[in-house]
Amino acid sequence: MPNVIVVGGGIIGCACAHELAGRGAHVMVLERDELAAGASGRNHGLLLAPLDPAMVPMAAASTALYEEIQESSPLTFNLDPAPIGFLVVATDEAEAPAARAEAEAAAACGVRIEQLDDSGIHQLEPELGPDLAAGWLLEDGRRLDPAALTVALGLIAGRHGADVGRHITARALFRDEHDRVRGVITDDGLIPADAVVVAAGPWTGSLLRPLGIDLPTTGARGWLVQVSPKRQVLRRIVNRAGWHVTGEEWGMVPRSARALATDDPDPDVGTLLQPNPDGTMLVGGSRQPVVTVEPEDPTVPRRILRAAIRLVPPLADAAVLSAWWGIRPMTPDGRPIVDQLRDGLFVATGHGGQGVILGGGTAGLVASMVLGERPPFDPEPFSLRRFRRPGP
Repeated sequence: MPNVIVVGGGIIGCACAHELAGRGAHVMVLERDELAAGASGRNHGLLLAPLDPAMVPMAAASTALYEEIQESSPLTFNLDPAPIGFLVVATDEAEAPAARAEAEAAAACGVRIEQLDDSGIHQLEPELGPDLAAGWLLEDGRRLDPAALTVALGLIAGRHGADVGRHITARALFRDEHDRVRGVITDDGLIPADAVVVAAGPWTGSLLRPLGIDLPTTGARGWLVQVSPKRQVLRRIVNRAGWHVTGEEWGMVPRSARALATDDPDPDVGTLLQPNPDGTMLVGGSRQPVVTVEPEDPTVPRRILRAAIRLVPPLADAAVLSAWWGIRPMTPDGRPIVDQLRDGLFVATGHGGQGVILGGGTAGLVASMVLGERPPFDPEPFSLRRFRRPGP
């Protein structure tokens, strides 16, 4: 079995380590910080339909993996046994087409949907603001603790013999005289390997550029706010139409120097409300092109809360517990890049806000590539080739 280095200890890297080690590969994980230190531990932790039929097999494989390991997991990650319901609402007629489009996209991916009028919406969720234009109830939405899931996958990989290294920075990829990737350079020198899987999220591109590989990915900062309402105000996940989207609307391309010189990146703020079993609520979210590691606009949580209060007025009295952000790796079309790019070099990045939704399935696809096995589903939608312009 091959010696494989996985660069990155987020949900994608830990899932890949779990899958590869479980199939007998000799695996080493290199994480520059702690497991789930980035966006993998700083998101809603929702299993939702991906709204893109090409990603449904990857998402289904992910859910199956999480269900499989839940009972034996060394760390509880609290996966809901069934969907709690995902309610899409349009606050005015202008948002109604977006609500319908999201519901129909979910239905195309196998989710049962039900159209609701204002009365039907308030029968389900009485605390929502008045005079909503349209609503759709999707049989979707299973919550889990994303950081705990990530760490659990890393711990199980360790049980299978993986060496999960923390606070080890991958400085460069090592190539032999035949231009094959055969290891990683760290501060302690070369760690040789037969194959390297780069799953470093938004930092993946920096490791690949010295090899002449330019990934069409960019980072997007997303904020969440955790509040504690005085009483239960929602039973289901509630999404204002236009936020949970798919395809190129969900994707992102790097900003040009001209655009940044002209104006700061403007955050895209939406409303996605997730009631938690402990009585707290996660309030999201935002997408903003990343220019620096530090937040470009620290006022985003304020904007998120203002929008949430407009949709659910009782949230105005909720205690604010915390706010945090994570940087998500984005592609122009909203689909991840999972591919073999050189002999010995594999990449898994660009999952955007769907790392948890697609992590387990991504790992299965990566393992099949590394081990030379038949892929579990069609890999073409995730190939880097889709971004290459055809020749003349």
